[in-house]
Amino acid sequence: MILITCLLISLLPGASQGQGRRHLSAPTALLEILDKEDRNCVVTGGGLSKAVEVQSIQLAADRTSQILVRGSGLCLCGAQNCLFWIYRKTGNRYELLLSGTGSRKVRAGHKSAHGYREVITESHASANETILRTYRFDGSQYQPERCVNRAYYDDNGNYTKKPTYRPC
Repeated sequence: MILITCLLISLLPGASQGQGRRHLSAPTALLEILDKEDRNCVVTGGGLSKAVEVQSIQLAADRTSQILVRGSGLCLCGAQNCLFWIYRKTGNRYELLLSGTGSRKVRAGHKSAHGYREVITESHASANETILRTYRFDGSQYQPERCVNRAYYDDNGNYTKKPTYRPC
């Protein structure tokens, strides 16, 4: 009987995610910064809620969370790389901190500047090549700091076991 009760409770909405967790949604201001073609695609394709995934990312030293918005559909993604944006909420509005190029992965780095950790992204260039970008906070928003192409071939096109790093 106890087992059945536990199973039923776990099926209740919110039981497995915790009662205090709220749903994150993309700021509608994102539509304003999309180029016309992407904006039209998002609007006619069902809106932002269908075109992006939103998650929390902790970048600030004060332990507040920021919002990572990543494209998740055909409108904002291409060849495994999706556009992304990072926002922070200030009062009742969202402030854009970073508008990133297409990437597969977005994560917080270890170094900090002006109270925010760096952002590191990986983009798929080919089966043997990845582009790594590092963005650093300048006090008001993130700026590109470094871009490196990690490839498993040398300057002559011969495959290598260890990666070769070149500037983008």
